[in-house]
Amino acid sequence: MLSPMAQRTDLQRLLRGLDAPGRRKVSAAYAFARGHLSVLTRRTGRSYAEHGMEVALVLREVTGDPILLLAALLHDAYLLPDAEALLAASSLTPEERKLAYAMHELRRMHIDANTRDLDKVIAAFSADERLLVLRMAHRINDVRHLGRFLPDLRRAIARETLHMYASIAGRLGMHRWRHEMEDACFRYLQPRTAAALERRLRDCRELDEACLTHTTRFLRRRLRARGIPSRITSRIKGLYSTYRKMVLRKRRFEELTDRLALRVIVPDDDACYRALGVIHAVLHPMPGKLKDYIGAPKENGYRSIHTVVYPLAGVTEQPMEIQIRSEGMHAECEDGLARHTDYKHYLYALHSDETRVHLLRNLESLRMEARSPSAFETALRRYFDDAHAALFDARNNLYHLRKPLTALDFVCHVYGRRFLTLRRVRVNGRERPVGTVLKDGDIIDARFGRRRSADASWAAHCRHAGTRKLLNGVPPV
Repeated sequence: MLSPMAQRTDLQRLLRGLDAPGRRKVSAAYAFARGHLSVLTRRTGRSYAEHGMEVALVLREVTGDPILLLAALLHDAYLLPDAEALLAASSLTPEERKLAYAMHELRRMHIDANTRDLDKVIAAFSADERLLVLRMAHRINDVRHLGRFLPDLRRAIARETLHMYASIAGRLGMHRWRHEMEDACFRYLQPRTAAALERRLRDCRELDEACLTHTTRFLRRRLRARGIPSRITSRIKGLYSTYRKMVLRKRRFEELTDRLALRVIVPDDDACYRALGVIHAVLHPMPGKLKDYIGAPKENGYRSIHTVVYPLAGVTEQPMEIQIRSEGMHAECEDGLARHTDYKHYLYALHSDETRVHLLRNLESLRMEARSPSAFETALRRYFDDAHAALFDARNNLYHLRKPLTALDFVCHVYGRRFLTLRRVRVNGRERPVGTVLKDGDIIDARFGRRRSADASWAAHCRHAGTRKLLNGVPPV
């Protein structure tokens, strides 16, 4: 139980910056939660009033919408036996009660393997777009407190978050939350791999930070001399983003050209292109690394100019990515749709059948290299002709295999002659025939028995020569 002083501090954080009507509305919701939900305890040991405040504070990082904040504070009120009567007698409007109830209904739904739940979640999002932001805030609060959950539930939350929620966050432009979810869940699901990669990043940190500091000072002076107002921030590529880039692009750690990045933030679009001219004039751009996401925005609305340069001589030979964007673009990049009140603009991703398949993947769209903005637009259209598929096994290991391939090809590649005792295969949580053709991001769970089940007729389901070779000489069952 939080002390009274801690409770007051949390309430002040929640109310800071709200207008007078918003402060009154959120304060009333907080008082209701403290009065009725403090006696109800979650299995983590926290009260439901504290849980609602935690989710509301997460929301406050990206929005000051009082209706969203009160929904977060009160979504657990529907656990009370007389919830309807209590809330009807409160100061909440019917619309506010409806939103809080809709958020409450989503709390037990799983969208990783259960397609029926996925359909319900997407239907709820489509009925009220604000639930996207509420659900994301609820999930990142769970991720920040994974240690509170029992081991099995902790693993289920981490898997679902990495496979689903992080991907949705990326497609909706909520990159700050997406990176936080990815790194936390990656550390939990693949601790050895994550620890090894963290050691590599730690060994390079001193030199990396020196490179970023010197280049920032140098660019700030040059931009100021050209009369371009700017502020420059820096980042070192996140843990999971680094791992994914190494695996998907088959790159060694030393070959990553975007591990270090500067963000040059300027007032408007015109200043973005002027800043690009200065940067290319005073540093050494790498050929083929210019990407204009302002002229050709990503499908999630992301806008920025990316270029890769060699940094200052004598500091390091590590290439550096420079991202140039306006203040408005930067706010959208960090928090995506949560910075808007018109959430419907972002719901296209939930209505496209193709995109719904993508949402089952823990992958962003891979970007092919291009030498110009026009070539980049062409490359986007060619992306889905990529020759390899990125696939997960049931233990979250990632494989990059040549297309086309079937579930049987995957099992033979991963498990070798163990395929002889294959009993069944699940793809994205559903049992499928061994001849099912796989797509990017599919999760394949192979189950084996003790006796041979493979049959010579399985050869008809092979797309890879290696699989057919394994099946040679296998007699009929």
